[in-house]
Amino acid sequence: MKKNAIILLTFGALLICGCAHKPTDPVALKAYEEANDPLEPFNRAMFETNMLLDAAILKPVAKGYRAVTPEFVRKGVSNVFTNLKQPGYLINSLLQGKGEAAYDISRRFFANTFLGLGGLFDVASDMNIPMNTNDFGETLAVWGWEKSEPYIVWPVLGPSNPRDTFGTGFNMALSTAELSVIHEPAVRYGVLALDTIQTREKNIEFIESLEKGTTDLYATVRSMYRQNREKKINQATGAMEEQSPLAYDFDFDDEE
Repeated sequence: MKKNAIILLTFGALLICGCAHKPTDPVALKAYEEANDPLEPFNRAMFETNMLLDAAILKPVAKGYRAVTPEFVRKGVSNVFTNLKQPGYLINSLLQGKGEAAYDISRRFFANTFLGLGGLFDVASDMNIPMNTNDFGETLAVWGWEKSEPYIVWPVLGPSNPRDTFGTGFNMALSTAELSVIHEPAVRYGVLALDTIQTREKNIEFIESLEKGTTDLYATVRSMYRQNREKKINQATGAMEEQSPLAYDFDFDDEE
């Protein structure tokens, strides 16, 4: 069902692309070309919807989670979810032909799973085992789909582009497969909800600082997403030509 939703969303975006037209006013045309965001009206509407949902549901729940959960417990929960993502990183590393990264990911997973009590404790970092993160969007870039436009904001899923939308669908399928060992649906959905809540809790201050420090939060987030994805794609493909420093050093995948 999740994969079907991704396909439908992508198809909807392509329809919108076909209906998007460049403005004729010179000033508006210049701003349009600088932003390179032909879906901006749709994107802004989706962005505002996501922000309203966040303010009404996710942010209060994340603050409540912080209020009732000790910091060491929250850290352990975060470690567990980071450990659960390692098999996905391993698969993508193998698909990208990165044997050394795959080896390090395997070492981290087994160390934290068996010595770190299922990932509660990050013993792999204490053992100086490197952390490697990746996703299927990066794998698609390694396979040749390096440039991907237009910028898209999906309901709930947030910032993306066509390549990373397909990548998200693959990553969600991997997560679903990993959680299929949990036979009780209520527990599976509870695990997914907890992952979302603990991720939002870790970013409470950062997001609040963004909201207070910019006059156009949509444009700021768009710039952040593009810069960070470009950085990760360049790292994945080996295109490490000299780049300007990131104005916003934030990883949308929220990996430590």
